[in-house]
Formats: sequence, C-alpha cells, structure tokens
Amino acid sequence: MRFNRLAIEGYKSFRYSTEILFPTSQDGKSIFLIGGMNGAGKTSFMEAINLCLYGAKADLIFNAINRQEKAAGNLSVAFELTLETDEGVEIIVKRAWSAGATPNPKPKDLEERLVVIRDGQRVSFQTKQMWQDFIRALIPPGITPFFFFDGEKIQEIAADDHSEVRLKSSLEAALGIEFINRLTDDLLYIKNQERLGHVDISDADLEFKQSELKKERGKLERRKKERTEAQEDLDAFRQQYDEAKKRFQATFHTEPEARETMRENEKKRIQASNRLGQVDNEIKNLCEKILPLAVAGKLFGGLKRRIEAERGSIQQDAIRDNAAALTQTLIQAVEEPEPLYRVPLNAGQRTELKQRILKLLQQGMGLNEARAVLNLSEREAARILHRIEEVESSDIFRITSLLDEKRNLDAEIERLDSTLQPSASSANERELFEQLQAEMEGCSTQIGRKSEQLRLLNEDILNLEKRLREIETEISRLYERHHVSREKAEFIAECDTIASLLGQFIVRLRQNKVHLLQEKTFEMYRQLSSKSGLIKDLLIDPKTYEVSLHDRHGSAIRKSGLSAGEKEIFAISLLWGLAQTSQLRLPIIIDTPLSRLDSSHRQHIVHDYFPNAGEQVVILSTDTEVDATYYAQLEPYLSGAGMLVFDPRQELTAFQPGYFWEH
Repeated sequence: MRFNRLAIEGYKSFRYSTEILFPTSQDGKSIFLIGGMNGAGKTSFMEAINLCLYGAKADLIFNAINRQEKAAGNLSVAFELTLETDEGVEIIVKRAWSAGATPNPKPKDLEERLVVIRDGQRVSFQTKQMWQDFIRALIPPGITPFFFFDGEKIQEIAADDHSEVRLKSSLEAALGIEFINRLTDDLLYIKNQERLGHVDISDADLEFKQSELKKERGKLERRKKERTEAQEDLDAFRQQYDEAKKRFQATFHTEPEARETMRENEKKRIQASNRLGQVDNEIKNLCEKILPLAVAGKLFGGLKRRIEAERGSIQQDAIRDNAAALTQTLIQAVEEPEPLYRVPLNAGQRTELKQRILKLLQQGMGLNEARAVLNLSEREAARILHRIEEVESSDIFRITSLLDEKRNLDAEIERLDSTLQPSASSANERELFEQLQAEMEGCSTQIGRKSEQLRLLNEDILNLEKRLREIETEISRLYERHHVSREKAEFIAECDTIASLLGQFIVRLRQNKVHLLQEKTFEMYRQLSSKSGLIKDLLIDPKTYEVSLHDRHGSAIRKSGLSAGEKEIFAISLLWGLAQTSQLRLPIIIDTPLSRLDSSHRQHIVHDYFPNAGEQVVILSTDTEVDATYYAQLEPYLSGAGMLVFDPRQELTAFQPGYFWEH
C-alpha cells in the first residue's frame, strides 16, 4: 500500500486546503522528504493521516480548528487521503467535521461526515460504523504506531526498560497475532452462545426413559392379565350362582331368599309375635275387668237419668216438708231485727205475705216427681255414677282396633313363616336348602369382590395407558432434542477443538514471529549501531515480549544502561524489525527521528535506514536533522522533497516543492 495524496483544510495551521502529492520513483519506491521548521506543521501532517483514517472525538477536533477560521465562525475541518492498495485499487477516504451556521458553537455541534470512494465509485455502507470498520480492516489502527511514529515514540520505547511489555497488544497486532486472538475469542463467544439454554440430552437419558417405558408396559400387561383372570372368575361365579338359583327354584318352587333377607324376615316375625302377645294381653285385661260392665253400656244413659230424677224428687219432697218453717224463717228475716218496710204490716198483710212465700216455695212441686224405683241413697247413687264414668273413660272401646291389629299380626306372622319355612319337609331337603343358600351367598360375595377388583383394574389400566402415552411423547421429544443436542455438542466440541488448535497455532506463530522479530531487530541494530560489538545477543520473550540484551560474555545488559543514542537506535531497530516481521507493506512516516542522535548514529540512519525502511518512506525533518550534508547523502534515494512553510502573519502553513536550500 502507498499514499498518493493528502489534503488538509482548516486543521491547526493548515487554514486553507493544502494538497500534498506523494511522488514515486521509476522503480516504484518512494522516499519523500518533507522539511519544516519547528511549528510548521510536521506533526499536524502525521496527525492528519491518523484523523482521516480513524476519526477522533469532537472535543479534539474542535480545539484543533484553525484559530483564524474559528474566529471567523467557520467551523469546518476536512481531510482527504488517496491511497493505493497492493492490488492496485485506488481508495479515497474523505472525513470532515462542520458545525454549520451555529451561534456560539460547541464541540457537540460538530457533525462528522465520512465518504469512501473505491476506484471512482462511492462505497455504499448502511452505517458510518461499517465505513469505519472497512478502513480499520484496511489499515488496522493497532499497527500504525510502528509505521507512523515520531521522535517522542522512539524516545518512549528507548527510555523504558519494559516498554515492549506495555506495547504487547500493539506488537501482537503488528505481528498478525491479534487477529487470531480475536478469532479465538469469537469462537468462544459463539460456543458460549450455543451453550445458552442448551440442555444436554445424553444416551443415558434416553436409556433411562426407555427402561421406564418398558417397566410401565410390563405393568400394563400384568394388569390386563389380572383383569382377564378376574373377569373369568366373575363369569364363573355368576354361572355358579345362576345354576344354584335354578336348582333352588326347581327344588323348592320359590325364589331363593338371601341370608340377609331371611334374617330380616325372622327379625320381623319376632317383632310381630311380641306385638301379638301384647295385644292378646291387652284384650284379655279388658275382657276381665271392664267387659262385663261394658256389655251394659247401652243402659248407662237411662240409668243415669233415672238416678238423677229420683234424686230431684227427693229434694222436692224435702222442700215441701219444710215449706211452712222456711216461710216463717223468711218473714222473721224481713222483720228482725229491723223490719224492711216503714209501716208495720197488719195481720192481714202478714198473712198475705206468708201465703205468697209459701206459694213460691211450693210452686212446681209435683211436676217432676218421680216414682222411686231404684230407691238409692245419695251415697249409692254417687258410687254407681262414678262406676259408670270409669267404664265410659276406660280403653274398652279400643278392643275393636286391638282385634283388628291381632288379625293383621296373625296374617303377617303366617306370611313370614311361609318365607322362613320352605317347603322342605325332610332333613335332606333342609340340608339342600341351606347348602344352596350358602352357595348363592358365597357366589354373591365373590361376584361383589370380583366386580370391585375389575373396577380397580380398569381404572389402573386407564392410568397406565395414559402414563405410557406421556412417556412415549417425552421419548419422542427427547430424541428430537437429543438430535439437536448431539449437533450442538458436536459443534461446541468443534469450537473447542478449533480454539485449541488456534491456541497452539498462536503459540507457534508467536514463537516464530518473535524469533523472526528478534533476528530482524538484532540485525537492524547491528546495522545501525555504532557499538554493535557491545551487544552480542538479543532475546525477546515470546509471551511477554520483554527484550533482554546480552554482551559477549552472556551477561544481561540493561537497556537503561545504554547511551541515549544507543537507546534510540535500539528503538528504531525494533520498529524496523517489526515492520519487516509483519510483512505489511504500509507506508512509513517518520517525524524528526534524528534530533537526539549524534553524527555517527545519524549517518547510519540516513545511509542505512531511510533507503531501506520500506517501499514508501515519508521523512519529516528540520533543517538541522537532515541538513545539507545528510541531504546530499540522501538525495540519490529521494523520489521527491517538499517543505511546510509557516506564515506567522497569517498563521497558516503552505506546502512547497523542494527542500530548504532548493528555494
């Protein structure tokens, strides 16, 4: 890859659009020397390439906008880099920031715009991130520090004994190991994603379910066999019952009664007999005590009326016999002690009064007079009336219902006797009766038991058949999952295998790459160092990238023990070795590499490094680094030279062809 053109506008001192064309010699190599005094824009030139390729935060761009343009309200920065790939494809990368017409703009107002043109055709990407990924894949940012570097980078590597360790990720990127590491990480990520929600179904799981299915099927078969046997037993008992019943009916000409029914009928007969005894006793008692009197019950009404009539006639006779005395007693009661009337009665009046009272007392007598037939005393009459009342209030009149109940009980007992006493007359027949009854009862018991057993077996069979269907469904699903599980397991195993192989490959690649880097760096160091005899060996740890130097006796030499110039030579050698080891044909841009080197080291750099650092080398130098002497030595290798000229009055940088003294 090579750079053909760079355009800068609005960035730091590059106020106006500045275009720099990278020249190429006839042999295809290019060593382009760009001169510039301090502050002329050499660092800005190298920054512009990085910003064009990878972009930057808005704050950094906002602070780097040309001050004159920012003061004028023009917040616009633009870069354009034209490069050519090893395949001859031309790619133009355009990146710009602008804030538009915004009063008092802020960094956040800057809007970034990126355009990529390939062979004259704008590359279509859906998002800016895809554009950026395309460029990052074209020139990985991790390796640019080893191709685009300045004196500060060299001093940073040179000043620290363990700087290589801290540059490990960049070194791996330069050696191409980073991509393999990323591939390994992607594989592990994919493997972990496959593991998410994955349930491993093993052959043992399937065998377990199959054994469970077999066990349940065996249980179902046993239940069905038991059901068949129970059904046969039930049919046999039913047949035996029917045969016994037919024999009973044929022998005794009646329907067989069950033991329970017979016991119930016997119980009813005992109850009926007991009640019949009670009824007989009640009837007997009534007959013995009340019945003789009750026979004359129809005469009770006339007898009571006769007794009352005679009792009234006796009372009238008593009143009549005492009427005169009662009259005299009443008159005395009217007159004594004080007469009730004011004027005393004369004799005639008194006689008249007596006659009236006597008449009242004797009034009605003789009308109800009855002839004494019974001629009972009052005591005898009261006793007879009391006895009649006892008879009338007794239970003698229930005797009819008692007699009806007795007849019903007799009939019920007769009916029960007929059921309890079959027509068996002989002992053999009674024995046969008992035998058939026992046989039918035993069959009935067994029929009930077998019927319940069949019900339970049918229920158990239904549950087992349902369970079998469930297990078969589970097994079907397990087979599907097992198939997927096996594919996933194989895929995961392949990921592990590939990751393991990549790990082994990384180890070997790192060893090879580090070994090659070690050789190239040591070769470059011996070529550039003025004290190459001091260091006899250079080793790089393949894991940590830590560099150790050794003298001719094998003793370790600390890098900090080297002179400042030797350190920088070592750093340049490491960068050179990295560029060659990576086998990436990227341009090398070096900014002020000679500032701290003595003339001897500068001679080696100018004579040995610059012409051989790469196919395209861009050197940014002051007039004191590559002076007239070094320029004369370097000129045969140059494909072109130019200068960055800074105008302090306008605070702008312009590019001019030709080195310092060529103007």
